[in-house]
Amino acid sequence: MRRTRPARGTFRRIFPAGFAARGLVLAVGGLVAATACGGGAPDMRETGGTVAVEAVRAEIERVTRRWEASLIAGVPGEAVADVFTPDAVRLPSGEPAVRGHEAIERALAGSVPLRAARFTIEDIEVDGNLAFANGTYRVRGPDDVELEGKFLEVWKRLETGWRIHRVMWD
Repeated sequence: MRRTRPARGTFRRIFPAGFAARGLVLAVGGLVAATACGGGAPDMRETGGTVAVEAVRAEIERVTRRWEASLIAGVPGEAVADVFTPDAVRLPSGEPAVRGHEAIERALAGSVPLRAARFTIEDIEVDGNLAFANGTYRVRGPDDVELEGKFLEVWKRLETGWRIHRVMWD
């Protein structure tokens, strides 16, 4: 397995054409089970007006696992509504911003399945209906080329649970 940390702008040369533009690496946040985030909001415990960080983190981790699974299956577009807010913004490094479900789905169209994808949240802070998470990711493409980097996400609590509202990565 080759491991590489490409210089800025070399991502497109490592993966097949369109791979980076589709933001496969990090529609981030990720994750997986179709019902992963259903019912999250009613389960949130509040203490003195503060949402229990552990409960928020647990739900965000479930959503992240859903995203990872969709990337590995090569169908991230099918998970967009389960992972992102309707007005989400993805900010891929070196590319234009992608705004909203439809645009995100188009950006992910034709994504190739990853052999592995793991997003690890290192820090999370919760402030009302927003959560801020940062961490690292590691993905392995079809030819065992591995990429790793860091991400920053803003999550928003909707009636249906926590969803990624803004995401950027390198």
